[in-house]
Amino acid sequence: MQYLGFFLLALAIGGLIFGLLQRSKMKKILAAPFRKTGEIASNPQAGDAKGTVSTEGAIQVQQPLIAPCSGKPCLYYEIKVERMWEKTVATENGTKTEKGTSTVATSEQGSQFQVNDGSGPVAVDAREKVDTDLTKSFEQAQNVSYGDLVFGQYSVHVPYSGGEEHTTGVRAIEKILPAEGNVFVMGKLAGGAITKQDGMLGKLLISTKGRDKLVGSTKRNSILGFVAGGVLFAGGIPMSIFGEAPKSACDNMENALKEGVCSGRVNDNAGSTHEWKVTKEGAYKLTVTATGTNANMKLWPKVLITKDGKEVADDGSEGGEGAKVIAHFEKGTYKIKIADVSASHVGKLKGGAGYTLDIKQASDSEAKAVSPKKDEEETKKDEEKKDEEKPAEEPKPAAKAPAKAPAKKK
Repeated sequence: MQYLGFFLLALAIGGLIFGLLQRSKMKKILAAPFRKTGEIASNPQAGDAKGTVSTEGAIQVQQPLIAPCSGKPCLYYEIKVERMWEKTVATENGTKTEKGTSTVATSEQGSQFQVNDGSGPVAVDAREKVDTDLTKSFEQAQNVSYGDLVFGQYSVHVPYSGGEEHTTGVRAIEKILPAEGNVFVMGKLAGGAITKQDGMLGKLLISTKGRDKLVGSTKRNSILGFVAGGVLFAGGIPMSIFGEAPKSACDNMENALKEGVCSGRVNDNAGSTHEWKVTKEGAYKLTVTATGTNANMKLWPKVLITKDGKEVADDGSEGGEGAKVIAHFEKGTYKIKIADVSASHVGKLKGGAGYTLDIKQASDSEAKAVSPKKDEEETKKDEEKKDEEKPAEEPKPAAKAPAKAPAKKK
């Protein structure tokens, strides 16, 4: 629930930013002096202090741009060339094919034209940054991988792309601002023409919706952004503060698992580690089983159990579809590390590999085999056996009595 709260907050922030941008755009449109086209053309001071001015009228153009892909007349066009590709990725359930696109080249160009509401034309310079409504005029895919390609009258060089992505084709998409109809224009009045506003983010605004509809749509979008942001914030804040952080099914394990097996994933070559508390000393059997369906790609698990940084037990296997540890565990907190027998296998699997972990009390025979008492008894028997095998010591010879000294003559 906590992560869901964070996700909702991120969406809320995005909604609020969108609402703020739309509101700012609406306020700029409303703040810019709205003039007749003839008034702007005859008065260099028709704009505000920054020179910003807006107007609306019919498009007049003597020589429109010709969009290179479609051949259609326009005031502005954008072209994007994409490389379509697919690649084979390995997963624990086998290989699968992924598809995607990468942008190879982009091209955009604007022109100069006039807008006239009947009071006289005013020049508009759309050769630089433009914020406008575009219509798709062309889309074509060619079954090639690279080379010098031509889409209509548009030529582009697509370099060879190696690696694991296999190119299946190259596609060109063209969008245009048609050279007909009415438009609303807002920008800076400079040199007798309306052009882009100053600043790095400054653009020339051109809309086929007209001023009133554009103000209405930006106002509606702003409200929707704020409402959506507010609702998502209202739901996301309590979830992120009071919601529980997501837990692995193998977290907070204690003694034998009462709810059966738990599941987890190894997402990288480092493996996955879980904490296990033993409050009841005894013999336990830990079994790890891979959950993938492809025998060659799924996890081949190995298990290492440590306590206070020291190794306590491991499965001792050389690889397989499962791993098992049976040992006697004293009270304490242990770390169970589950990884693959290969140091690099999991890193090659997209999405990692899954497993189930089962911890249960060992059977009587299993417990007897790993009982510490048995170890003590075997050690005692070994010592007794060694004593029996020692050669008997030879008896030491008796010490001779010292000879008596001869009696002195009187």
